[in-house]
Amino acid sequence: MSSVEATKPHFSWRNFLVCFLVSIGVIGFGYPSAMIAPMLAKTSFLEFTGLGDEKGIHKSKTSLVGALGGIFQAGAVFGVILSTQITDRYGRKAAMLYCIFWSIVGGIGITAAPNLATILVFRFFSGMGSWGFLTVAPTYTAELSIPAYRGLTAGMCGVMLGLGYATASYFGLAFRYTDNRTAQWRGPAGLSLVWPMISLITLPFIPESPRFLLMKDRVDEAWRTVSQLHSPEDGSDQTYAREEFYQMKMQAQHDQKQDGSWRALFSKAYRKRVIIGCGLSFLGQSTAVLVIQNYAPIFYAALGFNSKQQMIIQSGRDSIAFVGNLVGAFLLDRLGRRLMLLIGLAGCVVCVAINSAMVAEYSGTDNAAGLGVGIAALFVYLCFYASCYDAPLLVVLGEIFPNHVRAKGVALSIATVAASDILYLQVAPYAFAAVGWKFFLLFICVSAVGWIWLYFQFPETKGVPLEEMADLFGDKKEVVVHRADIHLDKFTPNLSTPKQDSPDGTCPSELEKGETSNFHVECVSSLKDH
Repeated sequence: MSSVEATKPHFSWRNFLVCFLVSIGVIGFGYPSAMIAPMLAKTSFLEFTGLGDEKGIHKSKTSLVGALGGIFQAGAVFGVILSTQITDRYGRKAAMLYCIFWSIVGGIGITAAPNLATILVFRFFSGMGSWGFLTVAPTYTAELSIPAYRGLTAGMCGVMLGLGYATASYFGLAFRYTDNRTAQWRGPAGLSLVWPMISLITLPFIPESPRFLLMKDRVDEAWRTVSQLHSPEDGSDQTYAREEFYQMKMQAQHDQKQDGSWRALFSKAYRKRVIIGCGLSFLGQSTAVLVIQNYAPIFYAALGFNSKQQMIIQSGRDSIAFVGNLVGAFLLDRLGRRLMLLIGLAGCVVCVAINSAMVAEYSGTDNAAGLGVGIAALFVYLCFYASCYDAPLLVVLGEIFPNHVRAKGVALSIATVAASDILYLQVAPYAFAAVGWKFFLLFICVSAVGWIWLYFQFPETKGVPLEEMADLFGDKKEVVVHRADIHLDKFTPNLSTPKQDSPDGTCPSELEKGETSNFHVECVSSLKDH
Protein backbone atom coordinates (compact mmCIF):
# COMPACT_ATOMS: atom_id res chain seq x y z
CA MET A 1 0.00 0.00 0.00
CA SER A 2 1.13 3.52 -0.72
CA SER A 3 2.15 5.73 2.14
CA VAL A 4 0.63 8.72 0.41
CA GLU A 5 -2.57 9.82 2.11
CA ALA A 6 -5.62 9.41 -0.10
CA THR A 7 -7.22 12.60 -1.32
CA LYS A 8 -10.36 13.41 0.66
CA PRO A 9 -13.62 13.91 -1.25
CA HIS A 10 -15.70 17.07 -1.25
CA PHE A 11 -19.41 16.97 -0.53
CA SER A 12 -21.19 17.98 -3.72
CA TRP A 13 -24.68 19.47 -3.65
CA ARG A 14 -24.84 18.86 -7.40
CA ASN A 15 -24.25 15.16 -6.80
CA PHE A 16 -26.88 15.13 -4.07
CA LEU A 17 -29.44 16.86 -6.30
CA VAL A 18 -28.92 14.43 -9.17
CA CYS A 19 -29.33 11.41 -6.86
CA PHE A 20 -32.38 13.09 -5.33
CA LEU A 21 -33.99 13.46 -8.77
CA VAL A 22 -33.26 9.83 -9.65
CA SER A 23 -34.77 8.65 -6.36
CA ILE A 24 -38.06 10.46 -7.02
CA GLY A 25 -38.90 7.47 -9.19
CA VAL A 26 -39.09 5.35 -6.04
CA ILE A 27 -42.15 7.36 -4.97
CA GLY A 28 -43.63 5.76 -8.09
CA PHE A 29 -43.25 2.47 -6.23
CA GLY A 30 -44.17 3.51 -2.71
CA TYR A 31 -47.37 5.35 -3.63
CA PRO A 32 -49.13 2.67 -5.76
CA SER A 33 -47.90 -0.03 -3.41
CA ALA A 34 -49.47 1.67 -0.38
CA MET A 35 -52.60 3.17 -1.92
CA ILE A 36 -54.51 -0.12 -1.80
CA ALA A 37 -54.84 -0.04 2.02
CA PRO A 38 -56.81 3.26 2.12
CA MET A 39 -58.98 1.98 -0.73
CA LEU A 40 -59.90 -1.14 1.22
CA ALA A 41 -61.01 1.08 4.10
CA LYS A 42 -63.58 2.89 1.92
CA THR A 43 -67.10 1.57 1.53
CA SER A 44 -67.38 3.20 -1.91
CA PHE A 45 -64.48 1.12 -3.24
CA LEU A 46 -65.67 -2.09 -1.60
CA GLU A 47 -69.16 -1.69 -3.07
CA PHE A 48 -67.85 -0.73 -6.53
CA THR A 49 -65.64 -3.82 -6.70
CA GLY A 50 -68.08 -6.11 -4.90
CA LEU A 51 -65.48 -6.92 -2.25
CA GLY A 52 -67.64 -5.76 0.64
CA ASP A 53 -69.97 -3.12 2.05
CA GLU A 54 -70.25 -0.73 4.97
CA LYS A 55 -69.68 -3.66 7.33
CA GLY A 56 -66.30 -4.39 5.79
CA ILE A 57 -64.74 -6.95 3.46
CA HIS A 58 -66.78 -10.10 2.76
CA LYS A 59 -65.03 -13.25 3.93
CA SER A 60 -65.87 -14.91 0.63
CA LYS A 61 -63.83 -12.24 -1.19
CA THR A 62 -60.59 -12.63 0.74
CA SER A 63 -58.90 -14.28 -2.25
CA LEU A 64 -59.67 -11.26 -4.45
CA VAL A 65 -58.40 -8.92 -1.76
CA GLY A 66 -55.19 -10.93 -1.78
CA ALA A 67 -55.09 -10.71 -5.57
CA LEU A 68 -55.05 -6.90 -5.43
CA GLY A 69 -51.73 -7.11 -3.65
CA GLY A 70 -50.45 -10.30 -5.24
CA ILE A 71 -50.90 -9.27 -8.86
CA PHE A 72 -49.00 -6.05 -8.19
CA GLN A 73 -46.09 -8.21 -7.03
CA ALA A 74 -46.54 -10.52 -10.03
CA GLY A 75 -45.99 -7.55 -12.32
CA ALA A 76 -42.70 -7.12 -10.50
CA VAL A 77 -41.32 -10.34 -11.99
CA PHE A 78 -41.65 -9.00 -15.52
CA GLY A 79 -40.79 -5.44 -14.54
CA VAL A 80 -37.60 -6.40 -12.77
CA ILE A 81 -36.33 -8.69 -15.53
CA LEU A 82 -37.13 -6.34 -18.41
CA SER A 83 -35.82 -3.23 -16.67
CA THR A 84 -32.58 -5.07 -15.94
CA GLN A 85 -32.07 -6.01 -19.59
CA ILE A 86 -32.62 -2.39 -20.59
CA THR A 87 -30.34 -1.17 -17.80
CA ASP A 88 -27.43 -3.29 -19.01
CA ARG A 89 -27.91 -2.77 -22.74
CA TYR A 90 -29.17 0.79 -23.12
CA GLY A 91 -28.31 2.43 -19.82
CA ARG A 92 -29.87 3.58 -16.57
CA LYS A 93 -31.74 6.50 -18.14
CA ALA A 94 -33.41 4.24 -20.69
CA ALA A 95 -34.48 1.89 -17.89
CA MET A 96 -35.98 4.82 -15.99
CA LEU A 97 -37.99 5.71 -19.10
CA TYR A 98 -39.28 2.13 -19.29
CA CYS A 99 -40.45 2.33 -15.66
CA ILE A 100 -42.11 5.69 -16.27
CA PHE A 101 -44.06 4.34 -19.25
CA TRP A 102 -45.57 1.34 -17.48
CA SER A 103 -46.29 3.31 -14.31
CA ILE A 104 -48.30 5.82 -16.33
CA VAL A 105 -50.13 3.08 -18.23
CA GLY A 106 -51.00 1.30 -14.98
CA GLY A 107 -52.09 4.49 -13.23
CA ILE A 108 -54.40 5.55 -16.06
CA GLY A 109 -55.94 2.08 -16.30
CA ILE A 110 -56.70 1.82 -12.58
CA THR A 111 -58.11 5.34 -12.38
CA ALA A 112 -60.47 4.81 -15.32
CA ALA A 113 -61.32 1.15 -14.57
CA PRO A 114 -64.99 0.18 -15.06
CA ASN A 115 -64.77 -2.93 -12.86
CA LEU A 116 -62.57 -5.00 -10.57
CA ALA A 117 -61.20 -7.16 -13.40
CA THR A 118 -59.79 -4.08 -15.13
CA ILE A 119 -58.26 -2.86 -11.89
CA LEU A 120 -56.51 -6.20 -11.48
CA VAL A 121 -55.14 -6.11 -15.05
CA PHE A 122 -53.72 -2.63 -14.70
CA ARG A 123 -52.40 -3.34 -11.21
CA PHE A 124 -50.16 -5.81 -13.02
CA PHE A 125 -48.87 -3.13 -15.41
CA SER A 126 -48.47 -0.72 -12.51
CA GLY A 127 -46.38 -3.34 -10.75
CA MET A 128 -44.16 -3.69 -13.81
CA GLY A 129 -43.25 -0.02 -13.77
CA SER A 130 -43.22 0.48 -10.02
CA TRP A 131 -40.98 -2.45 -9.23
CA GLY A 132 -38.74 -1.45 -12.11
CA PHE A 133 -38.10 1.84 -10.30
CA LEU A 134 -37.14 -0.09 -7.19
CA THR A 135 -34.53 -1.98 -9.23
CA VAL A 136 -33.09 0.82 -11.36
CA ALA A 137 -32.91 3.69 -8.84
CA PRO A 138 -30.65 1.99 -6.23
CA THR A 139 -28.27 0.87 -8.99
CA TYR A 140 -28.27 4.32 -10.58
CA THR A 141 -27.75 6.32 -7.38
CA ALA A 142 -25.02 4.00 -6.08
CA GLU A 143 -23.07 4.48 -9.32
CA LEU A 144 -23.46 8.26 -9.22
CA SER A 145 -22.56 8.69 -5.55
CA ILE A 146 -19.30 9.68 -3.89
CA PRO A 147 -18.31 6.71 -1.64
CA ALA A 148 -17.97 8.76 1.55
CA TYR A 149 -21.51 10.14 1.17
CA ARG A 150 -23.20 7.22 -0.58
CA GLY A 151 -25.35 6.43 2.44
CA LEU A 152 -26.96 9.86 2.19
CA THR A 153 -27.20 10.26 -1.58
CA ALA A 154 -28.22 6.68 -2.42
CA GLY A 155 -30.26 6.67 0.80
CA MET A 156 -32.66 9.11 -0.85
CA CYS A 157 -34.24 6.04 -2.46
CA GLY A 158 -35.46 4.92 0.96
CA VAL A 159 -36.59 8.44 1.81
CA MET A 160 -38.70 8.60 -1.35
CA LEU A 161 -40.10 5.15 -0.65
CA GLY A 162 -41.30 6.40 2.73
CA LEU A 163 -42.67 9.57 1.15
CA GLY A 164 -44.63 7.43 -1.31
CA TYR A 165 -46.23 5.48 1.51
CA ALA A 166 -47.05 8.65 3.46
CA THR A 167 -48.60 10.54 0.54
CA ALA A 168 -50.72 7.50 -0.39
CA SER A 169 -52.17 7.41 3.11
CA TYR A 170 -52.79 11.14 3.37
CA PHE A 171 -54.41 11.44 -0.05
CA GLY A 172 -56.50 8.39 0.75
CA LEU A 173 -57.66 10.07 3.96
CA ALA A 174 -58.26 13.45 2.30
CA PHE A 175 -60.46 12.03 -0.46
CA ARG A 176 -62.56 10.20 2.10
CA TYR A 177 -64.25 13.50 2.92
CA THR A 178 -65.54 14.19 -0.58
CA ASP A 179 -69.22 13.50 -1.23
CA ASN A 180 -68.40 12.07 -4.66
CA ARG A 181 -68.17 8.37 -3.90
CA THR A 182 -66.33 7.57 -7.11
CA ALA A 183 -63.76 10.29 -6.47
CA GLN A 184 -63.11 8.85 -3.02
CA TRP A 185 -60.95 6.16 -4.58
CA ARG A 186 -60.38 7.29 -8.19
CA GLY A 187 -58.84 10.54 -6.95
CA PRO A 188 -55.99 8.90 -5.03
CA ALA A 189 -55.52 6.41 -7.88
CA GLY A 190 -55.16 9.25 -10.38
CA LEU A 191 -52.56 10.98 -8.24
CA SER A 192 -50.27 7.98 -8.74
CA LEU A 193 -49.55 9.52 -12.16
CA VAL A 194 -47.89 12.57 -10.62
CA TRP A 195 -44.66 10.85 -9.60
CA PRO A 196 -43.71 9.18 -12.91
CA MET A 197 -44.58 12.43 -14.67
CA ILE A 198 -42.12 14.31 -12.44
CA SER A 199 -39.48 11.70 -13.27
CA LEU A 200 -40.22 12.11 -16.96
CA ILE A 201 -39.78 15.89 -16.75
CA THR A 202 -36.51 15.73 -14.80
CA LEU A 203 -34.91 12.81 -16.68
CA PRO A 204 -33.28 14.97 -19.42
CA PHE A 205 -31.36 16.85 -16.71
CA ILE A 206 -29.87 13.70 -15.15
CA PRO A 207 -26.55 12.38 -16.52
CA GLU A 208 -26.00 8.75 -17.44
CA SER A 209 -24.10 6.57 -14.96
CA PRO A 210 -20.34 7.01 -15.53
CA ARG A 211 -19.76 3.35 -14.78
CA PHE A 212 -22.22 2.30 -17.48
CA LEU A 213 -20.52 4.70 -19.91
CA LEU A 214 -17.11 3.22 -19.09
CA MET A 215 -18.44 -0.31 -19.63
CA LYS A 216 -19.48 0.89 -23.10
CA ASP A 217 -16.10 2.61 -23.75
CA ARG A 218 -17.64 6.09 -23.70
CA VAL A 219 -14.75 7.43 -21.65
CA ASP A 220 -15.04 11.15 -22.34
CA GLU A 221 -18.74 11.22 -21.44
CA ALA A 222 -17.99 9.33 -18.23
CA TRP A 223 -15.26 11.80 -17.26
CA ARG A 224 -17.54 14.77 -17.83
CA THR A 225 -20.08 13.28 -15.43
CA VAL A 226 -17.52 12.43 -12.75
CA SER A 227 -15.79 15.81 -13.02
CA GLN A 228 -19.12 17.62 -12.68
CA LEU A 229 -20.60 15.53 -9.86
CA HIS A 230 -17.54 14.59 -7.79
CA SER A 231 -15.69 17.93 -7.75
CA PRO A 232 -16.44 21.14 -5.84
CA GLU A 233 -19.14 23.23 -7.50
CA ASP A 234 -16.59 25.93 -8.39
CA GLY A 235 -14.38 23.37 -10.13
CA SER A 236 -11.38 24.56 -8.13
CA ASP A 237 -9.99 21.13 -7.25
CA GLN A 238 -10.56 18.04 -9.38
CA THR A 239 -7.87 15.96 -7.69
CA TYR A 240 -10.28 13.57 -6.01
CA ALA A 241 -12.43 13.21 -9.12
CA ARG A 242 -9.37 12.44 -11.27
CA GLU A 243 -8.06 9.82 -8.89
CA GLU A 244 -11.50 8.25 -8.48
CA PHE A 245 -12.08 8.22 -12.23
CA TYR A 246 -8.81 6.38 -12.77
CA GLN A 247 -9.99 3.63 -10.42
CA MET A 248 -13.38 3.48 -12.16
CA LYS A 249 -11.77 3.24 -15.59
CA MET A 250 -9.26 0.52 -14.72
CA GLN A 251 -11.94 -1.53 -12.97
CA ALA A 252 -14.33 -1.15 -15.91
CA GLN A 253 -11.66 -2.41 -18.31
CA HIS A 254 -11.34 -5.49 -16.14
CA ASP A 255 -15.10 -5.97 -15.71
CA GLN A 256 -15.74 -5.71 -19.47
CA LYS A 257 -13.92 -9.03 -19.85
CA GLN A 258 -15.99 -10.80 -17.19
CA ASP A 259 -19.12 -12.88 -17.62
CA GLY A 260 -22.13 -10.60 -17.11
CA SER A 261 -24.82 -13.25 -17.56
CA TRP A 262 -27.46 -14.31 -15.06
CA ARG A 263 -25.55 -17.56 -14.64
CA ALA A 264 -22.49 -15.63 -13.45
CA LEU A 265 -24.44 -14.44 -10.40
CA PHE A 266 -24.49 -17.99 -9.08
CA SER A 267 -20.79 -18.63 -9.60
CA LYS A 268 -18.55 -19.09 -6.57
CA ALA A 269 -17.19 -15.54 -6.93
CA TYR A 270 -20.56 -13.83 -6.45
CA ARG A 271 -22.59 -16.42 -4.55
CA LYS A 272 -22.04 -14.82 -1.14
CA ARG A 273 -23.19 -11.43 -2.41
CA VAL A 274 -26.31 -12.93 -3.95
CA ILE A 275 -27.14 -14.74 -0.71
CA ILE A 276 -26.68 -11.52 1.27
CA GLY A 277 -28.71 -9.43 -1.20
CA CYS A 278 -31.57 -11.91 -1.40
CA GLY A 279 -31.33 -12.75 2.29
CA LEU A 280 -31.63 -9.12 3.38
CA SER A 281 -34.56 -8.64 0.99
CA PHE A 282 -36.38 -11.69 2.33
CA LEU A 283 -35.73 -10.72 5.94
CA GLY A 284 -37.12 -7.24 5.35
CA GLN A 285 -40.45 -8.65 4.23
CA SER A 286 -40.34 -11.28 6.97
CA THR A 287 -40.69 -8.53 9.57
CA ALA A 288 -44.35 -8.37 8.39
CA VAL A 289 -43.91 -4.87 6.98
CA LEU A 290 -46.09 -5.22 3.87
CA VAL A 291 -48.62 -7.53 5.51
CA ILE A 292 -49.23 -4.86 8.15
CA GLN A 293 -49.29 -2.15 5.46
CA ASN A 294 -51.72 -3.85 3.04
CA TYR A 295 -53.97 -5.50 5.60
CA ALA A 296 -54.02 -2.64 8.06
CA PRO A 297 -57.83 -2.21 7.77
CA ILE A 298 -58.38 -5.84 8.77
CA PHE A 299 -55.84 -5.57 11.56
CA TYR A 300 -57.14 -2.28 12.97
CA ALA A 301 -60.70 -3.59 12.82
CA ALA A 302 -59.59 -6.48 15.03
CA LEU A 303 -58.40 -3.89 17.54
CA GLY A 304 -61.82 -2.22 17.50
CA PHE A 305 -61.26 0.87 15.33
CA ASN A 306 -63.75 2.05 12.69
CA SER A 307 -62.79 2.85 9.10
CA LYS A 308 -62.17 6.57 9.70
CA GLN A 309 -60.03 5.88 12.74
CA GLN A 310 -58.13 3.24 10.78
CA MET A 311 -57.18 5.71 8.04
CA ILE A 312 -56.11 8.39 10.51
CA ILE A 313 -53.91 5.90 12.34
CA GLN A 314 -52.45 4.62 9.07
CA SER A 315 -51.66 8.13 7.83
CA GLY A 316 -49.83 9.01 11.02
CA ARG A 317 -47.96 5.74 10.94
CA ASP A 318 -46.86 6.16 7.33
CA SER A 319 -45.49 9.60 8.16
CA ILE A 320 -43.00 7.77 10.34
CA ALA A 321 -41.85 5.79 7.28
CA PHE A 322 -40.80 9.01 5.60
CA VAL A 323 -39.20 10.64 8.64
CA GLY A 324 -37.52 7.39 9.67
CA ASN A 325 -35.93 6.88 6.26
CA LEU A 326 -34.77 10.50 6.24
CA VAL A 327 -33.11 10.10 9.63
CA GLY A 328 -31.63 6.79 8.52
CA ALA A 329 -30.13 8.32 5.38
CA PHE A 330 -28.26 10.87 7.48
CA LEU A 331 -26.99 8.18 9.87
CA LEU A 332 -25.80 5.63 7.31
CA ASP A 333 -22.43 7.24 6.68
CA ARG A 334 -21.88 7.66 10.41
CA LEU A 335 -23.10 4.45 12.05
CA GLY A 336 -22.64 2.17 9.06
CA ARG A 337 -24.98 -0.26 7.33
CA ARG A 338 -24.30 -3.33 9.47
CA LEU A 339 -25.07 -1.81 12.87
CA MET A 340 -28.23 -0.14 11.61
CA LEU A 341 -29.55 -3.34 10.03
CA LEU A 342 -28.96 -5.27 13.25
CA ILE A 343 -30.69 -2.61 15.35
CA GLY A 344 -33.60 -2.39 12.92
CA LEU A 345 -34.25 -6.11 12.75
CA ALA A 346 -34.04 -6.57 16.52
CA GLY A 347 -36.42 -3.67 17.10
CA CYS A 348 -38.93 -5.09 14.63
CA VAL A 349 -38.95 -8.49 16.35
CA VAL A 350 -39.62 -6.95 19.76
CA CYS A 351 -42.38 -4.65 18.50
CA VAL A 352 -44.22 -7.35 16.54
CA ALA A 353 -44.06 -9.59 19.61
CA ILE A 354 -45.58 -6.85 21.81
CA ASN A 355 -48.31 -6.12 19.29
CA SER A 356 -49.16 -9.80 18.95
CA ALA A 357 -49.49 -10.12 22.70
CA MET A 358 -51.85 -7.13 22.87
CA VAL A 359 -54.03 -8.48 20.05
CA ALA A 360 -54.13 -11.91 21.68
CA GLU A 361 -55.15 -10.46 25.02
CA TYR A 362 -57.40 -7.51 24.15
CA SER A 363 -58.81 -8.03 20.65
CA GLY A 364 -62.59 -7.63 20.75
CA THR A 365 -62.54 -5.90 24.14
CA ASP A 366 -62.85 -2.23 25.09
CA ASN A 367 -59.60 -2.19 27.06
CA ALA A 368 -58.20 1.18 25.94
CA ALA A 369 -54.79 0.63 27.54
CA GLY A 370 -54.22 -2.72 25.85
CA LEU A 371 -55.37 -1.46 22.46
CA GLY A 372 -53.23 1.63 22.86
CA VAL A 373 -50.12 -0.42 23.55
CA GLY A 374 -50.86 -2.50 20.45
CA ILE A 375 -51.07 0.58 18.25
CA ALA A 376 -48.01 2.13 19.89
CA ALA A 377 -46.03 -1.02 19.13
CA LEU A 378 -46.85 -0.63 15.44
CA PHE A 379 -45.64 2.96 15.47
CA VAL A 380 -42.40 2.08 17.23
CA TYR A 381 -42.01 -0.89 14.88
CA LEU A 382 -42.04 1.44 11.89
CA CYS A 383 -39.50 3.72 13.57
CA PHE A 384 -37.08 0.80 13.73
CA TYR A 385 -37.91 -0.56 10.29
CA ALA A 386 -37.85 2.73 8.38
CA SER A 387 -34.73 4.24 9.94
CA CYS A 388 -32.58 1.16 10.51
CA TYR A 389 -33.69 -1.43 7.93
CA ASP A 390 -35.50 0.25 5.05
CA ALA A 391 -32.96 3.07 4.76
CA PRO A 392 -29.83 0.90 4.48
CA LEU A 393 -31.40 -1.94 2.48
CA LEU A 394 -31.63 -0.23 -0.92
CA VAL A 395 -28.20 1.35 -0.41
CA VAL A 396 -26.62 -2.04 0.32
CA LEU A 397 -28.28 -3.71 -2.66
CA GLY A 398 -26.95 -1.03 -4.99
CA GLU A 399 -23.37 -1.21 -3.73
CA ILE A 400 -22.41 -4.85 -3.12
CA PHE A 401 -22.41 -6.15 -6.72
CA PRO A 402 -19.69 -5.51 -9.37
CA ASN A 403 -20.22 -3.45 -12.53
CA HIS A 404 -20.94 -6.28 -14.95
CA VAL A 405 -23.66 -7.92 -12.82
CA ARG A 406 -24.79 -5.03 -10.61
CA ALA A 407 -28.13 -4.49 -12.32
CA LYS A 408 -28.85 -8.23 -12.31
CA GLY A 409 -27.80 -8.61 -8.68
CA VAL A 410 -30.07 -5.78 -7.57
CA ALA A 411 -32.87 -7.19 -9.74
CA LEU A 412 -32.58 -10.64 -8.20
CA SER A 413 -32.65 -9.13 -4.71
CA ILE A 414 -35.70 -7.01 -5.51
CA ALA A 415 -37.35 -10.03 -7.14
CA THR A 416 -36.87 -11.76 -3.79
CA VAL A 417 -38.79 -8.92 -2.16
CA ALA A 418 -41.60 -9.39 -4.68
CA ALA A 419 -41.65 -13.18 -4.28
CA SER A 420 -41.76 -12.83 -0.50
CA ASP A 421 -44.60 -10.34 -0.82
CA ILE A 422 -46.59 -12.65 -3.09
CA LEU A 423 -46.18 -15.47 -0.59
CA TYR A 424 -47.10 -13.46 2.48
CA LEU A 425 -49.87 -11.38 0.90
CA GLN A 426 -51.62 -14.40 -0.58
CA VAL A 427 -51.44 -16.35 2.67
CA ALA A 428 -52.26 -13.40 4.95
CA PRO A 429 -56.07 -13.15 4.53
CA TYR A 430 -56.51 -16.89 5.07
CA ALA A 431 -54.07 -16.91 7.98
CA PHE A 432 -55.82 -13.99 9.69
CA ALA A 433 -59.16 -15.74 9.23
CA ALA A 434 -57.85 -19.10 10.46
CA VAL A 435 -55.37 -18.35 13.26
CA GLY A 436 -55.63 -14.58 13.80
CA TRP A 437 -52.75 -13.03 15.73
CA LYS A 438 -50.79 -16.31 15.76
CA PHE A 439 -49.85 -15.61 12.13
CA PHE A 440 -47.37 -13.03 13.43
CA LEU A 441 -45.45 -15.73 15.30
CA LEU A 442 -44.11 -16.81 11.91
CA PHE A 443 -42.59 -13.37 11.30
CA ILE A 444 -41.13 -13.23 14.80
CA CYS A 445 -39.36 -16.58 14.41
CA VAL A 446 -38.02 -15.94 10.90
CA SER A 447 -36.72 -12.49 11.84
CA ALA A 448 -35.04 -13.76 15.01
CA VAL A 449 -33.17 -16.47 13.11
CA GLY A 450 -32.33 -13.94 10.40
CA TRP A 451 -30.75 -11.59 12.95
CA ILE A 452 -28.26 -14.28 13.93
CA TRP A 453 -27.39 -14.93 10.28
CA LEU A 454 -26.98 -11.21 9.62
CA TYR A 455 -24.67 -10.76 12.59
CA PHE A 456 -22.20 -13.38 11.38
CA GLN A 457 -22.41 -12.94 7.61
CA PHE A 458 -22.77 -9.27 6.68
CA PRO A 459 -19.61 -7.09 6.38
CA GLU A 460 -19.57 -3.31 6.76
CA THR A 461 -19.70 -1.48 3.41
CA LYS A 462 -19.66 2.12 4.66
CA GLY A 463 -17.36 4.35 2.62
CA VAL A 464 -15.95 1.52 0.50
CA PRO A 465 -15.65 2.39 -3.22
CA LEU A 466 -17.80 0.17 -5.44
CA GLU A 467 -14.61 -1.00 -7.16
CA GLU A 468 -13.29 -2.41 -3.86
CA MET A 469 -16.39 -4.25 -2.62
CA ALA A 470 -14.87 -7.54 -3.75
CA ASP A 471 -12.37 -7.29 -0.88
CA LEU A 472 -15.21 -7.64 1.61
CA PHE A 473 -16.51 -10.83 0.04
CA GLY A 474 -13.27 -12.74 -0.43
CA ASP A 475 -12.79 -11.83 -4.10
CA LYS A 476 -9.58 -9.80 -3.73
CA LYS A 477 -8.38 -10.77 -7.21
CA GLU A 478 -11.31 -8.85 -8.66
CA VAL A 479 -10.00 -5.50 -7.38
CA VAL A 480 -7.78 -3.92 -10.04
CA VAL A 481 -6.54 -0.96 -8.00
CA HIS A 482 -7.29 0.34 -4.52
CA ARG A 483 -8.35 3.92 -4.02
CA ALA A 484 -5.80 4.52 -1.24
CA ASP A 485 -2.96 3.63 -3.62
CA ILE A 486 -3.86 6.23 -6.22
CA HIS A 487 -2.41 9.71 -5.90
CA LEU A 488 -1.32 12.66 -7.96
CA ASP A 489 2.44 12.85 -8.34
CA LYS A 490 3.70 15.65 -6.13
CA PHE A 491 5.60 17.42 -8.93
CA THR A 492 3.57 16.49 -12.01
CA PRO A 493 -0.12 16.20 -12.91
CA ASN A 494 0.35 12.46 -13.44
CA LEU A 495 -1.51 9.84 -11.48
CA SER A 496 0.55 7.13 -9.82
CA THR A 497 -0.46 3.74 -8.47
CA PRO A 498 1.54 0.91 -6.88
CA LYS A 499 2.22 -2.14 -8.96
CA GLN A 500 0.84 -4.89 -6.76
CA ASP A 501 -2.82 -3.87 -6.94
CA SER A 502 -3.51 -5.43 -10.34
CA PRO A 503 -5.30 -8.79 -10.04
CA ASP A 504 -2.93 -10.37 -12.57
CA GLY A 505 0.22 -8.93 -10.99
CA THR A 506 0.87 -6.37 -13.73
CA CYS A 507 0.75 -2.65 -13.40
CA PRO A 508 -2.85 -1.47 -13.96
CA SER A 509 -1.75 1.27 -16.30
CA GLU A 510 -0.14 -1.31 -18.55
CA LEU A 511 -3.66 -2.34 -19.52
CA GLU A 512 -3.98 0.96 -21.33
CA LYS A 513 -1.35 3.67 -21.28
CA GLY A 514 -1.79 7.17 -22.53
CA GLU A 515 -4.36 9.88 -22.23
CA THR A 516 -7.33 9.28 -19.96
CA SER A 517 -9.84 12.07 -20.32
CA ASN A 518 -7.35 14.91 -20.41
CA PHE A 519 -4.93 13.57 -17.83
CA HIS A 520 -2.05 11.13 -18.16
CA VAL A 521 -1.81 7.95 -16.10
CA GLU A 522 1.51 6.35 -15.29
CA CYS A 523 2.52 3.49 -13.03
CA VAL A 524 5.21 3.47 -10.37
CA SER A 525 6.73 0.48 -8.68
CA SER A 526 5.38 -0.65 -5.34
CA LEU A 527 6.75 1.03 -2.26
CA LYS A 528 7.03 -2.45 -0.79
CA ASP A 529 9.73 -3.21 -3.35
CA HIS A 530 12.07 -0.56 -1.90
